Amino acid sequence: MTYVTFEIFIYAGVIGAFLALLATAAFSDLSSYRIPNRITLAIATLYPVYVLAAPVSVDWIGGLMVGGIVLAAGFALFAFKVLGGGDVKMLAAVALWAGQPHIADFLIFSALAGGLMSLFWLSPLRHGLMLTFDKYGSGHSGNALMGASLPYGVAIAIGGVVVAINLLGFGRGV
Repeated sequence: MTYVTFEIFIYAGVIGAFLALLATAAFSDLSSYRIPNRITLAIATLYPVYVLAAPVSVDWIGGLMVGGIVLAAGFALFAFKVLGGGDVKMLAAVALWAGQPHIADFLIFSALAGGLMSLFWLSPLRHGLMLTFDKYGSGHSGNALMGASLPYGVAIAIGGVVVAINLLGFGRGV
């Protein structure tokens, strides 16, 4: 009984670390329009720990295939200047975690979050929020809101949260 509880505690800790890395990447992209390579590398490096700690068998080969396919597609999107390099690397790292069972949820929720962010980016609410940050917070936060490009790492992180929910067994296709 104690062993099972400890195993679940370790697994939840790994998922918690994954979520913390997603939040760090999202905050970094929102504040500086950069996703540091060390964060993306940490997400990818934590994946084997997840595979070993998972209470059920993980199709890690399928995860590698999905991550590779997303990376290849991301290179094409980067070449056409649709996504930044940090976004492509983060997409591939999180797709590794999603694997075949959860890749559709990850991509759909990332796209929906990106679409909602785009609507916000085009709305007057963005300007009002920027003025509020300038008045009551740091000017740096307000300046980040007025950037020309969308910090898509935030949308990728939201899709990653959906993957984590699924991995913890709270999602629909577990």
